[in-house]
Amino acid sequence: MDLNAPDAPQFASATARVDAKKAGLRIQEALPGMFPEVLPSRKSCRKALDRGDILLNGVVADTARRVQIGDTVTLNVALQPPTPPGKGNPTQFQWHRPPDADYLFVWKPAGLSTSGVGNRHLAGTLAHLAHAGTPAQRTDLRPHQPDALRWPQPVHRLDRVTAGWVCIALTLSTAQSLGQAFAERTVHKKYLALVAGNPENAGQSTAPLDDKAAATRWKVLGTGPLPVHGTAALIEATPETGRTHQIRRHLALAGHAIVGEHLYQPDQTDGQPGVRYTGQGLFLSATSLALPAGTHGPARSIAGPPPRKFYAVPWVRALLSIHGAQATEAS
Repeated sequence: MDLNAPDAPQFASATARVDAKKAGLRIQEALPGMFPEVLPSRKSCRKALDRGDILLNGVVADTARRVQIGDTVTLNVALQPPTPPGKGNPTQFQWHRPPDADYLFVWKPAGLSTSGVGNRHLAGTLAHLAHAGTPAQRTDLRPHQPDALRWPQPVHRLDRVTAGWVCIALTLSTAQSLGQAFAERTVHKKYLALVAGNPENAGQSTAPLDDKAAATRWKVLGTGPLPVHGTAALIEATPETGRTHQIRRHLALAGHAIVGEHLYQPDQTDGQPGVRYTGQGLFLSATSLALPAGTHGPARSIAGPPPRKFYAVPWVRALLSIHGAQATEAS
């Protein structure tokens, strides 16, 4: 089924006022950071200006115009239709929408990007289902409030190779509220990972990543044998910051790369690439997501077991049973 525009699309808008820090800047220089949940980069800000989506004091903004204290900047969110989902994209997802909420918790399978270009990512598939899915899917993806986003929007991201829960906003106010919670680090995330070696029972890494502060804590749930690596450990990891590939990089730096890791696998002593366990992808899953209360609604959380591949390792399966996790069809 082709992706067509909804019959009666709604467009959200948001406003911000220019403060002293941005006074005197050209609008294209002042815009970054004003609407970070919808325009996260300078490139996206420039595109919004080029499309005429930015108003300055009620008039379509000229990129050369300078802003002054108290000026009103308005963003009209008229997101372009995403590329139709490609062949092989899933059309059934495990998700949960809290009562009266304008967001969903959606389980993203490994191998599917959260968003981006091309035709294989979660955001595009959800946009397609929002108006061309089953009646139940369209209902679940329909916002309650009038500031509807044209398409469901992820408010954070998981790596393509990582399975787990992603929060999806349906309205601009919800996206802003949740985006602020993620930025202020009041959202709590937990991951399960299978790592090489035998790490200390309660470990952490505060190694800076990309010249920025970063912190990851983990605790060992148990250890056992694993081909190639000899010994592996099942850990619960908690990122306290949100750097790119943070958990993967911190664990590799600690000498305990995640099983299936292909980017940050440490070299052997002879300088040759380290051996790795292949065939089942990366053993990392975002199994728990807890949101604080805010204008998006009361505090909510979601939790679920990791993908089925974790259960293929007998001692890991036993540990997951002890800790209350069971396999899910969403993997």
